[in-house]
Amino acid sequence: MKINLSSFLQWKINIFLYRQLGWRIAYHYIDLLGRLYFFIKRGETRTIKKAVESVFGHQKSDAEIKSLKRRVFRGILSHYQEKLFVAYEEPEKATNFLNRNVICEDLGILHKKRQKGNGVILVTGHYGAIEYIPTLLAINDFPTSMIAKFKTRQLREKIHSQAEKYRINMIDAQNTRNVVQSAVKELRKNRILITQCDEIKEWRPSLKKRISFLGRTTFLDRTINILAKRTGAEVVFGVMHRYSLRKYKLFMYDYADMIGYLNGPSTSSVAETILKFLEEHIYANPEQWYQWKQYLNIETAPPDSRVQEL
Repeated sequence: MKINLSSFLQWKINIFLYRQLGWRIAYHYIDLLGRLYFFIKRGETRTIKKAVESVFGHQKSDAEIKSLKRRVFRGILSHYQEKLFVAYEEPEKATNFLNRNVICEDLGILHKKRQKGNGVILVTGHYGAIEYIPTLLAINDFPTSMIAKFKTRQLREKIHSQAEKYRINMIDAQNTRNVVQSAVKELRKNRILITQCDEIKEWRPSLKKRISFLGRTTFLDRTINILAKRTGAEVVFGVMHRYSLRKYKLFMYDYADMIGYLNGPSTSSVAETILKFLEEHIYANPEQWYQWKQYLNIETAPPDSRVQEL
């Protein structure tokens, strides 16, 4: 079986040690394992470094790029520390941790958007402490659903088990015949549906609409536009910024907020606006994004594409 970082960190012996050590020490152990993994997986390490250089090489000095690469790898490992914590910690302890360490002043936006009764599509990215967002909403009594993929069977089973405890409805993208249809059903119950706009391998590209993302011109993913159009759901963008492993803040923006911030045309689609808004966050805090491994896989659209959408 091909080993990736997620499966490596979830070896049974490692899970056993995390629980025995306690999370404060386990975080250091995960960091050590991650460093070992990237030392062995030289090709993957080079891919991530090349992606960072492709985006920022013309903007920063060699010393700045070197420092940024270190922060990017640290951010990737922080993501896995958070993923494992929320998957394996007891709900009561995880709830106490989130209540103590996360500032969430923007939750009122979700209350307001749910008043229309059509549900809310909460779009986020592979950014910051994304793993904490569903749990945070659930412990604040929001009816929460989420679309997710899992790299290991063990993690799938554990997350599904935890989701039941938090009353989070899971849509397993790998084992659901029609993900969009399932998402529509959740929204029609006036639930909050969490999804990601930068799941690059899963994009449903519109061949009529191109967009520049982190310097690469590609075809715009249609999924969010399709969901919003079919359901009339409100769309909100949210990210949880990581200041440290013990300090976070949840930021949320509605469509009008994003248009105003970007100074973009009000005719821009929701999907286009959200992806550009995420891009702004990545440019400002590149170490928070952990999709650098996939960056070079973004399909490049020809400059003068005249392909008609099927």
